[in-house]
Amino acid sequence: MKIYVRCVFFETVIVCAIVVAGFVGILLAANVMRDILEWVAIGRLTLWDVAKMLWILMPSSISYSLPLGMLTGILIVIGRMSSQNEIVAMKSAGIGLCQITRPIFLLSAVCTLFSGYINLCYAPNSVSKYRDSFRNAVRKNPMRFITPKIFNDYFREYTIYVDSLSNGRFNDMKIWQFDSANSQNMYISAKSGEIDFDEQANVFLLKLNDGSVEKFTAGAASSDARTSQTIAFQNIFVNLSADDLVGAASGGVKKLRHMTLTELLEAKRELNSRKNALSPVDIRHGKNLINLQISSNVANAAGILIMTLLAISLGMKTNRSDAALNTSIALILCFGYYFTMAIFSLVGENISLRPDILIWVPNIVLLVLGFSLFHRVLQH
Repeated sequence: MKIYVRCVFFETVIVCAIVVAGFVGILLAANVMRDILEWVAIGRLTLWDVAKMLWILMPSSISYSLPLGMLTGILIVIGRMSSQNEIVAMKSAGIGLCQITRPIFLLSAVCTLFSGYINLCYAPNSVSKYRDSFRNAVRKNPMRFITPKIFNDYFREYTIYVDSLSNGRFNDMKIWQFDSANSQNMYISAKSGEIDFDEQANVFLLKLNDGSVEKFTAGAASSDARTSQTIAFQNIFVNLSADDLVGAASGGVKKLRHMTLTELLEAKRELNSRKNALSPVDIRHGKNLINLQISSNVANAAGILIMTLLAISLGMKTNRSDAALNTSIALILCFGYYFTMAIFSLVGENISLRPDILIWVPNIVLLVLGFSLFHRVLQH
């Protein structure tokens, strides 16, 4: 009996590990495609920078991948065992279904504790640290964030063209400034220039040498009627906002979803200490949001154990080894689960309700469904 149970355990571990790793890879690849790939292609980021960013983002990816990966992996294992009559053979040998599934539930319990630890201690910070890693790359070498021979139009209100880069300087620079109506306000040409990053002000500080500034009048009826004034300069500085390129500067109010459990409890204590400055309604609303975030992190981890119960029951009932079918079932279940949790999270804005309790409704519904299906499986 121990050999059978050990085989079930190790097969489940291997399959679930492969599936979880696959989903983690998909999530990381999606972030690479969205945020990083273009920067690597034009030389703004090195492969080492990318590797460090993805490592920082790993806890957040694991947080979302574990429930989906465990559900899919267990469905694949149980579906295969059921379709090949291995479960029937083990039952014939006197091994009950509870004994067969015990190692799977043990693995699920371990993953639930691990996921809870990740969700409460590491995942909340990973997204903000991931964004900060962009800023670190900028601070180390801001010169590579303006690419020669192309029109760099990702700075707010500005488009920059650089002919070449040599000896740590840009050569033959051209800069166009536009207003909100996309009308040109200013044109700057310079023989050379340098760029630095001001962390405190969150701006690129562009120093231009030996050139001219052509300023256009505002409010002209047509572009032909506009007049301009040209001024020569030896050195001028242009501030380019970094908000659109690397995000807003850190140091503001941290979002609750980016706080660890320790930070959330500290935020709650701070609310209690400000009873004289805040109204009871504001304090209650703030505590509701904090409790909602804690409950959401814990509920997401507890979902692994519930998904395991569902996966075993559904794997027995489908009686198929088709991995594509089992994966599709898992994706549908997880999509519905996360979508429902997102809907209940929105209730946190309503202080008349208990969002920290309502967030558990999807788990309770799936738990009841899972027990019902598992009970039916035990009777056969």
